[in-house]
Amino acid sequence: MVSAVMTMGCMKSAGVSLLLLYFLLNAADSHPNFDSSSMACGECSLGLNRLFSRDRPLYQCMGCCFSRAYPTPQTAIQTMAIPKNITSEAKCCVAKHSYETKVDDITVRNHTECHCSTCYYHKLI
Repeated sequence: MVSAVMTMGCMKSAGVSLLLLYFLLNAADSHPNFDSSSMACGECSLGLNRLFSRDRPLYQCMGCCFSRAYPTPQTAIQTMAIPKNITSEAKCCVAKHSYETKVDDITVRNHTECHCSTCYYHKLI
């Protein structure tokens, strides 16, 4: 009698586990397959800054370039003051040429040309 109750309990538990696994696999399979690296970030180019474009258009560099990470070569690790296993590189969309202009007594830079170059916000000032 006890073994029949235990067997029935194990069967219910196994059934619930299989049902949960089925739903998880279904959810994973229905997830869209897309390349997220190119999502919502276009090519590096001039874009209109709507916040500061009141009486005249003001352009700013917008878009993506590239970034990558890779294992640091052993020879490079040995020369580091603080060894790091991962090395990363990044290029950002920055202004090649720009000039200062005033918008409502605020000095801003109006970009005239953009290119992919060193990410300035990564540098220490």
